[in-house]
Amino acid sequence: MEDQNYSLPLALDRIVAGLPHPKCPDREAIHQHLYLLMVTHFDENRFDSRYGCALWEHDFAVLSQIKWKDLIRESLEEAVGAYEARLANVKIRVEMEEFEVLTKTNNYVRKRVGIEIKATIRRTNEPFIFFERIFISPLSIE
Repeated sequence: MEDQNYSLPLALDRIVAGLPHPKCPDREAIHQHLYLLMVTHFDENRFDSRYGCALWEHDFAVLSQIKWKDLIRESLEEAVGAYEARLANVKIRVEMEEFEVLTKTNNYVRKRVGIEIKATIRRTNEPFIFFERIFISPLSIE
């Protein structure tokens, strides 16, 4: 059952040329799908406006860090529950770091969000761990 999944990004040039699209194992496909859920904002998928998570909805929200992390965690829990049926016993942790990036012309406060998802792969009952960090909120300080 391994290597039945198409890998991302889609290689449309290969498909048009009549070549087979690269495939990947279940773990990698789940990881790619979770990453896609994490970086997709609502209404970006024209076939399902609910696909994605609230990370981009609250990117610049003025909320306490605890409230913000709770909103993102709850949104991801809902998204993973609705769109990633290969996982069970899903536990999500959100972390956020803020730090200043200094350049010759500007100083930027950057937020870096870390998402950890621990779960079990339903088909094999194996543990699964996803962890990714992405930068958001490029605020400028002058």
